[in-house]
Amino acid sequence: MEDECMVDPTVLTSYLRQAYLPPLNLDESLPPVQYFAAAWPPIEELYMDQQRLIRRVLAIPILALQNAVRLYYTGFEKRLRVDWANTRLTLPCPGVTMLTKQGFAIQTIKCEMGFLGALEFFVLSTAAEAVRTIEKRQFDEDELKFVRLRVTSVRSTKRLWTVYSFGPQHAPTSPLRPGIAIIAIPPWLMGLGDMQEFSSRRVFAENELDREIPGNPPWTNAMKTWAMLYDSCRVSGYRWFVVTSYQYWIFGTWSAEWSGAQVTEPVPFDKTVGMTIVEMLAFWIECARGKCSWWRIAADAPQGS
Repeated sequence: MEDECMVDPTVLTSYLRQAYLPPLNLDESLPPVQYFAAAWPPIEELYMDQQRLIRRVLAIPILALQNAVRLYYTGFEKRLRVDWANTRLTLPCPGVTMLTKQGFAIQTIKCEMGFLGALEFFVLSTAAEAVRTIEKRQFDEDELKFVRLRVTSVRSTKRLWTVYSFGPQHAPTSPLRPGIAIIAIPPWLMGLGDMQEFSSRRVFAENELDREIPGNPPWTNAMKTWAMLYDSCRVSGYRWFVVTSYQYWIFGTWSAEWSGAQVTEPVPFDKTVGMTIVEMLAFWIECARGKCSWWRIAADAPQGS
């Protein structure tokens, strides 16, 4: 992290480079996770009658990505000014702003709704406001806000998982739709081991991600996350995505024909060297919206792979 005396509190890029995600204080009633979380119960809605096309997962080199992020923000120099009457930049930043009383209260997590509230208050609010500042747009533009979507069972109103969408909410009108989807999974349901398994390079066999095959090992949490992510992004048409437990963040893209994906390793919430989480998230949103050409979507898997 840069020395605090170098921070210009009126410049957005300086703030994003120094802003940090405060740690969450998980209530002792929540299940502890050492490395892998306990296996999730079966989610019948993930077993498809149609084929999921993904065949290959490749890695995004984190150093190359950090370089792209740095070059992107360097291009703005000191042209993006911050008004500190703006309460939507909620992340604390040394030498600029401190964690508020409201922020201290939100840090304590007792349930999934508290987790989602902290994610929205600390990270999503700040990233969305950064994008609006970069694009010189107004807060009341619906397309430039995160929308929380409850994925529910077709048989009941039971919520299956939570997706945040940033982009057009109407039906897709083009194959490559500008926008990003974020799958948010509480840290007591997704440990570092699960995140590492999810982000590992791999090749999916045909039908492997369509349904659990009798006689084969049951799907892991990481496999279920891939199915959840695929379904969420196919519905929205977004090729850019994030999977997060707040404690760790994975940034990724789908290929044009959905057969390939490329993801980063899990990035810890307190990363400050090379890039911060909020810098990365704002950058990823701008790439997804077609406003930044420093990164591209994944390549399709070769036929027959």
